[in-house]
Amino acid sequence: MNKKQILKKYWFIIAIILLAIIKQLLISNIPITPYPNQLCDDDMMVEMAKSIRAGKWLGNYTSNTLVKGPVFPIILAIINYFGFSYIGTMNLIYTIACIYFIYTIKDVLKSKKALIFLYLILLFNPVSYAWWTLQRVYRNGITLAQVLIIIGSLFAMYRRRDEKAKKMLPFSIIGGIILATLWLTREDGIWILPFTMAVIVLTIVLIIIKAKKEKTNIKEIGAKVFIAILPLIILVVSLNTIRFINQKYYGVFVYNEINDGYFGKVIKTIYSVKTDEDIKYVTATRKKMNLLYENSETLNSIKDEMEKALNLWDLSDRNPKDTQVEDGWFWWALKDAAENAGMYENAEKANEFYKKVYEEINQAIKEGKLEKQSTMPSNLMSPWKAEYFKELPEAMSEITKYVINYNDVQTVNYAVDIPDDQKGSTKFEAITNNLAVTKSKNNEIDNVSKYTEKYVKRVNTIGNIYKATGSIFAIFGIICYIVITIRMLKSKQKNGIIDMWLLLTGVACSLIVLIGGVSYNHITSCFSMYYMYLSGAYPLINIFFIGSISYAFQKNKEEAKIK
Repeated sequence: MNKKQILKKYWFIIAIILLAIIKQLLISNIPITPYPNQLCDDDMMVEMAKSIRAGKWLGNYTSNTLVKGPVFPIILAIINYFGFSYIGTMNLIYTIACIYFIYTIKDVLKSKKALIFLYLILLFNPVSYAWWTLQRVYRNGITLAQVLIIIGSLFAMYRRRDEKAKKMLPFSIIGGIILATLWLTREDGIWILPFTMAVIVLTIVLIIIKAKKEKTNIKEIGAKVFIAILPLIILVVSLNTIRFINQKYYGVFVYNEINDGYFGKVIKTIYSVKTDEDIKYVTATRKKMNLLYENSETLNSIKDEMEKALNLWDLSDRNPKDTQVEDGWFWWALKDAAENAGMYENAEKANEFYKKVYEEINQAIKEGKLEKQSTMPSNLMSPWKAEYFKELPEAMSEITKYVINYNDVQTVNYAVDIPDDQKGSTKFEAITNNLAVTKSKNNEIDNVSKYTEKYVKRVNTIGNIYKATGSIFAIFGIICYIVITIRMLKSKQKNGIIDMWLLLTGVACSLIVLIGGVSYNHITSCFSMYYMYLSGAYPLINIFFIGSISYAFQKNKEEAKIK
């Protein structure tokens, strides 16, 4: 077989590998941007990773220890253990996720050219190598890979529902494991559940319907149904595993204090207390806090620390020095106040403190001393107000445009708004095995950037292409999705087209839920229009828009051949 024959036969695999290598080389010398002063974010992830490396789980217990998920520190510790580059490894994880996703949809999007096009757009998505999602040593970047693997796995599992159970099993296991990692990376991963549950329920229903028609062996049906729900089982087992580990090290059976402990319940209970005040972005007003002090002896015991913490966090919100604290910062204030009052000597004491506050406030509500109002499902979500009927759609529209046009997405050659901290920067370099750029004492870019500048410029050139074409792809993608929908409704042979339509529709729904959640937080809690909070949305828009365009052209080509 000569070179031309090899290229003709294996061009698809060669293109996949070649593009992956090019991407890896392009980002190889991008620097990290250390933030040692971000004690609740970047620095906390690094310190947790150091503790994991030392065999001490998440380290000595503090008010921050169980606030955020352990998955990213675990990944960071593994990278450090093997001496890998953080930048290179995180990019490689994303590349593998792109390849995996392409593999899972190849039986529906059959055109290799279409697959390569979608792969290309996913692979070079600028969010995958941007400042706040790769260069910062923080957890937002891993979401892109998790989203692709979860959606691809569940779709592949659904597609193989009519095959033997063992064909479904690998995708179910992979989907479940990555679903658990997403849940244990961030506290707001609930947005992936509608897609997950819809796929699982639909898969089970279709398995049962076919089984009734064809009188399938009951054991085979049971095995398939079990495999379909296996991702949820893996999620539950994973959460309980982390609970057991936290029980061993800290004495509390929780995987996360926000979603799983009394701290989160206290926040939601405070939000449930109704007053006659209506201050934008603020649910726990100072007037409400005074009412709570009167009705909760335990909360009143930290009143001085709470007032000081509120005064401090007031400076961080959109209306500083107005004496009120936005919801996005209020729970940090409560946590800081409890720590300053000595409630975080250990996890058991902290949990018992919040439990008493929770019970006392609820008892006051039960006795009619406090009036109750409805709250949202999530512990940290602000209560609904009538004006949100107007504000939420407006915010969703604004944030959708923000995502489509890749606004603010950039790779940088400097660290912004941080003090010079050579010791802190060295710590970040040691854990990541990458060079760090920081501010120097005279506010100039340090020498490290001279070696990384050309790499940053190259990837930003690619990013600018995405910014220039984002709206164009969005318009064509929506048009193509409408065309696919019409064709599906008219088509007699729906197997292939309905599956692609379901995938695109499910992705669109997940995108709406994710953007809706961030938009709600934006209008109620704190400024949230940052691409790091929306990182999971970017692969979704790539799948929806480029997937719609690619599949529509594939169908056109198929119909042209028939004619």
